[in-house]
Order: sequence, then structure tokens, then C-alpha cells
Amino acid sequence: MMWAKPWIYPTLAVFGVCAALCFMLGLHRKPRYIRNFEAEEYGREHPFVEPASVVDGLAVYSVGSGEPVLLFPYPHGHTTQPMAQGPLAQILAGMGRTVVTFDVPGAYRSTREPVGDIDEMIRSADETLARLGIEGPVDMVGHSMGGLAALAYAIERPERTRRLVLVTSLSGFPAAVRWGFPSSAFRIYELDYWRIILWGVRLNAGRGDLALHKRLQNLMDRATYYDKTFFIPVAIDADDTKKGIPIRTIWTKNVYNRLSYANRLGEVRATTLILAGGHDPEAPLQCSEELLREIPDARLIIFEQSGHAPFIEEAALFAQTVDAFLNAGESVDKP
Repeated sequence: MMWAKPWIYPTLAVFGVCAALCFMLGLHRKPRYIRNFEAEEYGREHPFVEPASVVDGLAVYSVGSGEPVLLFPYPHGHTTQPMAQGPLAQILAGMGRTVVTFDVPGAYRSTREPVGDIDEMIRSADETLARLGIEGPVDMVGHSMGGLAALAYAIERPERTRRLVLVTSLSGFPAAVRWGFPSSAFRIYELDYWRIILWGVRLNAGRGDLALHKRLQNLMDRATYYDKTFFIPVAIDADDTKKGIPIRTIWTKNVYNRLSYANRLGEVRATTLILAGGHDPEAPLQCSEELLREIPDARLIIFEQSGHAPFIEEAALFAQTVDAFLNAGESVDKP
């Protein structure tokens, strides 16, 4: 057995490093998830809007009046208010549209057991339209990962999709990695670069706590604004270290590395408006350019003074652009 000895010490060293890393990341502990906690955590000062109905544990919303537009919610856990109450919904309702949307399972008022995959998002959208009695093709809007869900719906349900608006979105998280994330947000020599990776590993494995979840959210949110004065940090309470992480983190664990529609973009039949932030580190501009190349009937507009949220940083121009596309049938070239 003398021949095996040279391998023993390197093997033990690698094992020791892996064990220490797992211990440091908390992977030896059981996952801790919390669900439907948002109203208590984020809605104390400004109560959340009430859903139109909650049936079989799925909360659906109808806000505003006029022709319906389906606004896809974020499938992950990094949210602080229902989609029906956010800035995108306010802009769409201000156009004279009825904004229909839903709470993803396990978050806000949707109490059903979450799955955390794209089929769940598609089924929930189907249920939302059915509960509200909406038939035929409907305009779809989605931002970021909500945009990925809207894209998936347009591909899987072409008969239900009239027009499609994708805001700083992408064909899948692999596209963001392909074009530089997280280097697009932080330099490799910056501490925050490694925080994004290490904190993400912990949270995606179900470890950590609400305080860590909020720290990661604040770190990424600040990086995604071109004008940092728009950034409003999420408050971290003293007892957040005693709480688990949002159950919707399972979306990140389940689909981030493998869900991609890059090879199916040609199946989109809806006329598509792609809106990109010129300084977006989370979905780099190349992600929108890929959508433009591969979706048959698509046009791209770049907001030069925006990061990941042009509907916040350039709200008036954003509203004008989307209104021209959805309502007026006019050219959507920027004025």
C-alpha cells in the first residue's frame, strides 16, 4: 500500500477544506424557511392592497379599470410588496389599464404550498385569468425574473398572449452569467463580489436567516441603480437573525442555473417590446440584444440613464414608451 501514500495527504487536505467551507456556510444546519410573513415584516406602515380573491390558496388581484394587462410577479423572494402595489402596476393602471396579477405561492396572501418552478408560474397565470373571467389574448408585462416568466408564458401559451413587454429581462439566468454577472455588478477584487457569491450559496441552500437575505437584497439593489439616490435599503431588524429565509428562495435553487429559453425565443409569436437599462449590471445589455435577435417581431429601446429599473429611474419616459406600444399603436421610438 506504499504506492497510495502520496495521495493520502492531498485528499485529506481537500476534504478538510470542503468540510470547513460547508461549516462556514452553515450547510451542516437544516434549512429554515418562512412563508407569508411579508405583511407583518413590510406592510406595517403602509398596509398592502387586498386581493380580488383567494381561491385554493392563490391570491389574485385586479387593480384599475380598462383593458386588462397581465403583470407577472417576481417568482423569487426578493420583494417587499405585492406586485399589484408596485411602481409597474401603478404606471400601467395610470394608462387606463386593469392590472391583473397574483401572489406567488408561499408569499403574501397566496398560502398554497410553493413548488418554485416555471410551470407553477404558468399555471398561476392561467388561474388568475380564469378567476377574473378574462378570455382570449391578453397583453403581458414582466420585469427581470418576472419578465422571464412572461416570456415563458408567451412561448407556452401563444394563443393567450397578445403583446409582450419585457423590461430588463433575459432568456434565463445562464444568459446573465454568459455576459458577465456578477462581474457586471462588482469587480472581482471587491469584497462585495465574493459576498454575492457566498451569501447566494448559503441562501440558495436554505441556510442563513432573514437578516442575511436582506443584506443580499440591499447589496444587489444598490448595485442595480444607475442613480444611487433612488436606492432605498430594506431595514434589518434586530430579531431577523432568529428568522428563516423566504420560502420563495427555492425558485433560485430550482431554476437559476438550468432554466433557459435561449433556444426557444423563435417560438414567440407576440409583438414584443424589449426595454433595457443602459447601465444594468443584473441583466446586462447583451441579454436584451439576444432577445431582439431571436424573437421574430421585436424592437428594443435602451434607457440611457437607467440601471435595472427604468420604470423608476426614468418613469415618465418609460410610461410614455409603454403607453405608445400597448394603447396607442404608435411608434415606440424614443422622443
